[in-house]
Amino acid sequence: MLFLITDEYFWVLYNLLILKIYASGGRVLPLAFFIGNFMIKILGHWEIGYHAPITEQYYWSLPIRDFGETEWHMVPISGIKCAEQKVNLTEWKSYDDFFNFHSDLTRVFIEPRTEHQNPITTWLHEFKHPEDCVYIFGSAHLNPTLSHCRKQDVVVSIKTAQDKGVFWADQAMCIVLYDRLMKL
Repeated sequence: MLFLITDEYFWVLYNLLILKIYASGGRVLPLAFFIGNFMIKILGHWEIGYHAPITEQYYWSLPIRDFGETEWHMVPISGIKCAEQKVNLTEWKSYDDFFNFHSDLTRVFIEPRTEHQNPITTWLHEFKHPEDCVYIFGSAHLNPTLSHCRKQDVVVSIKTAQDKGVFWADQAMCIVLYDRLMKL
């Protein structure tokens, strides 16, 4: 006998299994338990010139979906439609437009640590994630921290063996969301 299981049905079964493990004294918790009750936004910058947004969208949207997030914001406006229907993509003309509209959120900038980095950063493994925030990622050609960071904002760096490494922004996002999942 052949059974067809849709993506939505699979995730319902998966979460029921995880809840059963948790209820029976196991230590595994569903992703929604960690992330679903908080207001998290992801803000990135299209790698115009290195990638085309039409292909880069998958590098962002699939991990955002799988970590249980739904609010994804990008600058500048590319005009694409996000193929992943469970993730809401909003494009902004500039970081300023986003920050003017979302002025109440705690800003967490994710940047590589370099000798000329200003302000001093916090290592991700030492960072305590706020419950409600926007994680802000630059691009290979733009560092939003230098022009948009306020005194009360946090700048976080991901430690590497040489502390020189630069990740693509979507790779850094995956590391940050995983770190958040493990700590909250």
